[in-house]
Amino acid sequence: MTHTKDLPTLEQDDDLAEPLRRVAYEAGMLLGLEATRDEQAYHRRRLNRHQYWMHGFGTVAGLHVRLHPDSHANDTDPVTTRIHVSPGIAVDRLGREVMVHETYCINLREWLDAQTEAYLAEGFALADNLLWLNVTVRHRDCDVARQPVLANKLNLSTDPVQPSRTADGVHLELVPELPGTDTRYAPWGSHIPVADSDPTLTDEEQAYLDEVELNSDSAAQRLRLHSRLLRALDSNGLATNNLSDELEKSARLLLARISISISTTDLTNIIVNPERIGVNNLIRPFLATASQMAWLHDQPTP
Repeated sequence: MTHTKDLPTLEQDDDLAEPLRRVAYEAGMLLGLEATRDEQAYHRRRLNRHQYWMHGFGTVAGLHVRLHPDSHANDTDPVTTRIHVSPGIAVDRLGREVMVHETYCINLREWLDAQTEAYLAEGFALADNLLWLNVTVRHRDCDVARQPVLANKLNLSTDPVQPSRTADGVHLELVPELPGTDTRYAPWGSHIPVADSDPTLTDEEQAYLDEVELNSDSAAQRLRLHSRLLRALDSNGLATNNLSDELEKSARLLLARISISISTTDLTNIIVNPERIGVNNLIRPFLATASQMAWLHDQPTP
């Protein structure tokens, strides 16, 4: 369920079909709060949409998930184990920048104790007695710098205050979820994937494709692939299928998948020990950039 506080931002960022509008400044024009918000939304949403459509989603660099400690003498002792997420930068599945400037950690024992058994069961695989947890991250607005404001209704002995700034924040989560379809490289996460079958071409289009193939088979193959993009948005256009209670899920970016081996089916009595826990960082999507590829190219060969 989407947090109520996040809902306005998530609804705005998920609305990819609404034409954007910016303020048309004129001398002597009276501009109010709505105009200022429209101006901010125009530039912010324009950047988000560019990243969503042109680049996709994934980790750019960093955000390594690891255990601390990462080993123990045996697998029977309860051990205070923390999940660390290192600094890094990424783009979440709605095209929003995610920047983690310092290491974050969570005490796994305390997190498990705070969850209901029904919630943990969503990631429990009875066949192999494994509890699966996804480590995810997404952008989240953070209200800061509260200041007094004009009261808009009867003030009952309390001075009204509102945040004067909205900081870019991040929301890290552990989500119980069984391993499913690998969608690391699926672009446009809020839209139905492009169909696998080739679209039906008109006689003119087929003739043009045949002509291209005579000169370059590789160019014709690229053209066949590109022809699928013509029908990619036929089902719903630029709008998404996300319901209000699914917006949070649609924005999450997978960082790692954690598996915890448990001895019984009692999810309220899980032994936390690094020897029982596996972490897979490579399950995440990576966002390839020119700078990233150049950096990797210059690294010494292992």
